[in-house]
This record gives sequence, C-alpha cells and structure tokens, in this order.
Amino acid sequence: MSNKRVLCIQDMSGIGRSSLTVISPVLSVKGIQCVPLPTTVLSTHFGGFGNVARQDLTQFCFDALNEYKRIGVDFDGVLSGFIASETQAQLVKQAFDYADAAVKICDPVMADNGKMYSSVTDSIAEGIKQICYESDVITPNTTEAAILLGKDCTKLVFEKAEIENTARQLKEKYNCSVVITGVKLENGDVVCCVAEKDTDGITFVECNYIPVHFPGTGDLFAATMTGCVLNGEKLEAAVEKACRFVEICVKNTWKGEKTDTRYGVDVEQNLRYLLD
Repeated sequence: MSNKRVLCIQDMSGIGRSSLTVISPVLSVKGIQCVPLPTTVLSTHFGGFGNVARQDLTQFCFDALNEYKRIGVDFDGVLSGFIASETQAQLVKQAFDYADAAVKICDPVMADNGKMYSSVTDSIAEGIKQICYESDVITPNTTEAAILLGKDCTKLVFEKAEIENTARQLKEKYNCSVVITGVKLENGDVVCCVAEKDTDGITFVECNYIPVHFPGTGDLFAATMTGCVLNGEKLEAAVEKACRFVEICVKNTWKGEKTDTRYGVDVEQNLRYLLD
C-alpha cells in the first residue's frame, strides 16, 4: 500500500452517500489518504429529501489551504467535484497551483440528462471550465462535455464516431486526458470514452448498465479512478476498475422498486471489492 495523499475539494452530505462521504472510504481502501476540504456541509444531498440544512465553508477551505502551505504539506493528487460558487472555483485553482506536481483531476459536476443543474450559474460554469484548463484528467458526462465545448447539450444518444470526436476536441481544447462517462450509444450500449493526453487512440470501456439512478455513483467512479491512477495504473485500466466497482455497488444495492435510491449505494458492504 502507498502513503500517498489526495486533497479532495467537494461538498459533504451527511445522508445520501455522495461526495466526500464516499470518496474518503474508497481512497482509504486504495491505501491513499483523503484530505477533505469540505466546501459545504449538508444534512443530505439535494436529490429528493426536501429542505436541506447547509453550512458554507468556503472561507474555512481557504484558511485550511493556507495552513497546509504554511506547514509544507505535499499532495500527490487533487480531486475536485461539485462547487457551489465562482469563489469555490478560485479555491480549486489555488489548490492546483499549490500542488503543482500533483495529479489534478476534475469532475466537472454541473449538468446531466441534457440540462444544466438549477444551482449552476453561468459564472460557476465558467469557473469549472477554468479548472479544466489546469487539470490533468477531466471526467465529464455527455451533457457536461457538450457544455465544456460550448455546444448544444440536449442530445442524449450518440454514434461512436461522434463521441470520439467530442473526446478529441476536449483533449485538444483543455490539453488534458479526457474520460467521458455514461455515454449512451445508438446500439443500446453504455460506455466510457477514454482519450489520453499523450496518445492518439480513443478507447471505449463498456458498462454493464443497470437502468436505475443512485446519487453518488459519479463520486464513486471518480474516487476509484483516482485511487487506481495514483497507485500507478494506466488511465484505461483505472476507468475499467471504476466502472466495475460502480456496477458491483449498484447491483448489490438494487432490490427492485422497494429500494429507496435516495440513500445511495451500499458502499460499506462492497469496499472489499477494491482490495487488490
């Protein structure tokens, strides 16, 4: 096991198994220390529980980052996800600048299923784009990929050649490796599309898609992929393992219509599958 350290800039939901609540245990199982910078603390995620108690911690995050600079903490990776303001985007950029030698991974959380999230303003979206310019790897879904390219984002089903072109355009524009997640192809397959920065090829990783939505699965994917990359695996192999782990968690949680999906997948019961 390694003693590597990843700075994770995300919100933290008490109930719902998403963001830092699932990222931390996944990285720990991979032998990597998760150093959380909780941008916002929430009683639950925003998906179906009604009113949410919340506390913004943006200033704390800046203060904590300054303390890490003062004591000289090194980070092997920085993983950013959902941000709630343009100021938080600046926080991520400062963290990237500080941890210049780290692997910088951005999950540009801002949209899905053909539309922008209601909480994401144009200024937040622009801030996320600026983060992507400084990232080593970005992991947009198809809606986010279109937004990052300034294109119409409403399309939901794609031809393989079309998504290959999108991945290449993202790689060229943001000068980074690209993983487009949850791509629905015209033949019914669901895949992840991988375009590595320093190679010409495009790789598709098949997903054994289960037609049910759980919150936090994108966070599980990003954390698993990050852990594998930090442990020295190639990006394609890391994406493969991330897909398989998310599938296991969904399969072992979904019990049919009686399952209350708001509570997320049973991460705790499935972490053992990450042990090499």
